[in-house]
Amino acid sequence: MKRLERILVRALEFTFCVCFLIMFVLIVTQVALRYGLNESIGGANELATILFAYTSALGIAVGIAKRDHMAISWFTERLPPRSRKVIDVIGLILLALINIIIFWYSLRWIGITGSRMISVLQVPRWTAQIAIPIGTGTSVVFCFIKLWLGFRGDEELGVPWMQDD
Repeated sequence: MKRLERILVRALEFTFCVCFLIMFVLIVTQVALRYGLNESIGGANELATILFAYTSALGIAVGIAKRDHMAISWFTERLPPRSRKVIDVIGLILLALINIIIFWYSLRWIGITGSRMISVLQVPRWTAQIAIPIGTGTSVVFCFIKLWLGFRGDEELGVPWMQDD
């Protein structure tokens, strides 16, 4: 399971790095064209927004996998180890549940509006909207992997997030 997690994290990191790089180059080019030549690339803003959505959605999932999400652990650090583990399990379950809900509603949203075209790019809206179920779906997978690894003893539950490895 740990190997699967590493493979998924690497694939997502590569994907969102490519998205970020394209977005960065696109924005810098767009700014240079606008201020230097008073020209612009049609659809550049829309494409940058779509790439930002993918970067954000995939980055959140990777943050869960690496346990790099921000957490306020002042209260839980003062609890006994067993209580911290219980709270960590509850937190991962709640995080998975909220992502399942968002996943479900995003699929319904895509079903209703996804076939409409993004006017400037002339691509269906679902190509942008699908970032949400991809991000929330992989977040759920990582929550369950963390729970699985924690219950098996391959990772420790109840430790504060954002620790140095």
